[in-house]
Amino acid sequence: MFHQAMKSGTKKFVGEHNFSNFCKMDAANVHNYKRHITSFEIAPCDTRHEDNQLFVIKIIGSAFLWHQVRCMVAVLFMIGQDLETPDVIDTLLDTNRTRRKPQYPMAPEIPLVLRSCEFEGLKFRCSSDALQAVRVHLKNECRMYLLQAAIFHEAFLSCLQLSNDIGMSNVKTVKKKASHVPLLSRQTEPSYEERRTKLENTKSRACSLVTAG
Repeated sequence: MFHQAMKSGTKKFVGEHNFSNFCKMDAANVHNYKRHITSFEIAPCDTRHEDNQLFVIKIIGSAFLWHQVRCMVAVLFMIGQDLETPDVIDTLLDTNRTRRKPQYPMAPEIPLVLRSCEFEGLKFRCSSDALQAVRVHLKNECRMYLLQAAIFHEAFLSCLQLSNDIGMSNVKTVKKKASHVPLLSRQTEPSYEERRTKLENTKSRACSLVTAG
């Protein structure tokens, strides 16, 4: 059910929108926060870990803002955990209604991969030697991470055995559920206009000091 809610949320990102509530704003250098998302898909991948199914999120767009992908995915995770509804995306994309971005942590950067870049009228070429070098590099990286995963898995199994040895298997621990503050009820960051005003005021004060000096 939660997977379906996330898929419903991905569709809301497709098209041209103002993503100022889904990025880390750089008001000094970026003045247009409209971006076009061509495709936003979430699907299961071939890899599983124990009973956990891994999913891949594939996003295609003309350009992305600073941390835009991580912010979009962070909100999707909240939807997937049934902490928010997909409609919150509509509200955050409506910058006339929601002028300030609510404060929320971004999704982790580790799974984020820039897979490819395409430019109109430009086609990249890759020599056979370069392609082979990339394959060898990726194969070596896979081996290294598989080795690291095996080490951590063995450590995890050792902890389980240790717990059984000291009789902790029957000890029940109650995990306190973290309270969730709805996105639209959270403290907000300054809007683009407020950031620009602050920058202009700072610049004016600096000019005044230089003139006075």
